[in-house]
Amino acid sequence: MKRARAKVERRPAGSRRDPQAAAAFLSRAAGLAAAGQLADAARAYSQAEAADPLDFRAPISLASIDMQLGRPAEALPRLRRAAELNPGLFEAHHNRGAVAQVLQLWDEAAEAYAAALRLRSDAVESRRNLAIVLAILGRVDEALAHHRQLAGKPETRAWALTRIALLRPAGATDAELVALRGLADDPAVADAVRLEVQFALGEVLERRGDDAGAFAAFEAGNRLKRQALAAEGVDTGALVRTHAEAARAVAAHYTPALIAQRRGAELATSAPIFVVGMPRSGSTLIEQILASHPEVAALGETAVLPKLLERGFPADKAEIRRLARRYLEQMRAAGWKGVGRFVDKTLENYLHVGAIALMFPNAVILHAVREAADTCLSCYRQLFATGAETLYDLAEIGAEYVTYRRLMEHWRTVLPGRVIDVDHEALVADPERRIRWLVTEACGLPWNDACLAFHEAAGPVRTASSSQVRQPIFATSIQRWRRHEARLGPLLEALGPYAPALRS
Repeated sequence: MKRARAKVERRPAGSRRDPQAAAAFLSRAAGLAAAGQLADAARAYSQAEAADPLDFRAPISLASIDMQLGRPAEALPRLRRAAELNPGLFEAHHNRGAVAQVLQLWDEAAEAYAAALRLRSDAVESRRNLAIVLAILGRVDEALAHHRQLAGKPETRAWALTRIALLRPAGATDAELVALRGLADDPAVADAVRLEVQFALGEVLERRGDDAGAFAAFEAGNRLKRQALAAEGVDTGALVRTHAEAARAVAAHYTPALIAQRRGAELATSAPIFVVGMPRSGSTLIEQILASHPEVAALGETAVLPKLLERGFPADKAEIRRLARRYLEQMRAAGWKGVGRFVDKTLENYLHVGAIALMFPNAVILHAVREAADTCLSCYRQLFATGAETLYDLAEIGAEYVTYRRLMEHWRTVLPGRVIDVDHEALVADPERRIRWLVTEACGLPWNDACLAFHEAAGPVRTASSSQVRQPIFATSIQRWRRHEARLGPLLEALGPYAPALRS
């Protein structure tokens, strides 16, 4: 967070004030804060605020302490107050934007960063954060405008060019393409930067029809990412094997006999709608269609259930009930209001379908299904924000896909009819009919026309598909793997029985 300058602004009259006492408390508080005595400093700042409610310095300093202690929800109203007391204080607006961003209050974050930029147009961090927030909100044209300003600054040039290419690859200019090529080929550019550039370059080249050049860029980006993971001590091959072993353990545990034995412990609620599957399988599209329904809240990839189950399988019926209640409590903390339905798009919950079925027999479990080679190629084309360490090698991606599909087949055997497949290709081929089916038949919701216009009402989206779900459904990614078929040998071999038929 930015530090405020200790400047006293002119204040409106009308409140009982003791500026002299406030100054003394502020001085004492600053000394305590510098010594790391944050609790005592906070008390002194509170005394200063009580002595002079119209002095901005106490609330902004208290907000700084809140942030140091990991309390953004407490910091935000104090920053709002500081900005109200001193509208010309850059730090109050910038820090308010930062806190709102942490709290995922995207509209307020955008407004606050914009206010900060009106005061300091050269504030790079404010502009960069504003560009990120605008992209999340779907205000892509505005985001691109800020990115292009940042591309003119040496310190943010590579980052901004990469984001421009990823946000709207078809709109990247010839000059921006040349700049991306230059960054990708420059050995003086850090590998961490070059790998991001390579993925962005691949997107632009593919949109321009240069499939060979695009694949070469994706290949280079994946190679650099694997090198970075290896340097961090990550053995991706060992992770692939560990994931396969974990899936086999899940399948061995959840037998028909165990499921029959544990039934009757569940909660009756039908609120959760779980979306499971492989990354890049069309799950974000499913989520955004459902999120456009007025009775549904989209909570994104919460990872709540995997964390609740990380100690092992539920031991008995009492534990199943306890976990179910804790899950709902944490979904309320994540944004569910306690009424209506919500979508949990934690894809790795494909491992936990058995637990979900026992905890919530009335919950909907949607399986995002997309053609295997297209799914895996899409993973290879994507630089993930976090995790996904095993999705940067064609053979390893294929192995992960096989692990996931085999477990989904197990669920079909032991929980017949419990998981509903949502076929991406069918959705793309006949969107109106399949969207109506998804909403009314698969999820049991009353029909609402807003679901057909999901791309117009999409709320904040932070996944890799954020730009796609703000467009009408398009078919350009269907059978994309055919464009790269000759280059996908390791993937197609690893997919085994799930590999598509090759051209003769």
